[in-house]
Amino acid sequence: MKQAGLAVATFLAFSLTAASAWAANVYDTLKSDPQFSMLSQIIDASEIKLRYVEGEITVFAPTDEALKRQPSGVDDMMTASNPSVKENARALLLYQIVNGRHTPETLKGKTTELSTLQRGKVTIDGTLDPIRYGGKYGANVAGDAINASNGVIIPIDALPIHFFSETPSAEDVAPAAEPTTY
Repeated sequence: MKQAGLAVATFLAFSLTAASAWAANVYDTLKSDPQFSMLSQIIDASEIKLRYVEGEITVFAPTDEALKRQPSGVDDMMTASNPSVKENARALLLYQIVNGRHTPETLKGKTTELSTLQRGKVTIDGTLDPIRYGGKYGANVAGDAINASNGVIIPIDALPIHFFSETPSAEDVAPAAEPTTY
């Protein structure tokens, strides 16, 4: 009887550990951390929770403190009642997510270019202290990495915005049409 009780206790302990690990995906980890309450509201309003649940990802997550300092505010993104606001919020959120597990320790001392879920590239400058995510309109790492079952969350001190070059490359510009003569 003692062995059966031990087996049941072991099974329950394993089941609870497995359930906890399963439940602690990036989304659930963000949702349960008070420093990301505003970000969690934006994710929910933008209806992209699935992006934080699937795949191995690293999220460079602006803290509530960072979002409160946003010059234009983020209140409209937290409700996303306007379809245009919802799409803009989605683009901002997807720019903050890269594939794979990265930590400040693995990024330190080098410059890394990664693809974002927004389908663009981001440069992470690990030669700076603090590490910089994105360029001119990026953000600095503002805390220790937080592990989740499907990735890593790295707190940052601002809302990074993808910067599109003002001068398009030759590949981006269509050749000028020949003028029509009459």
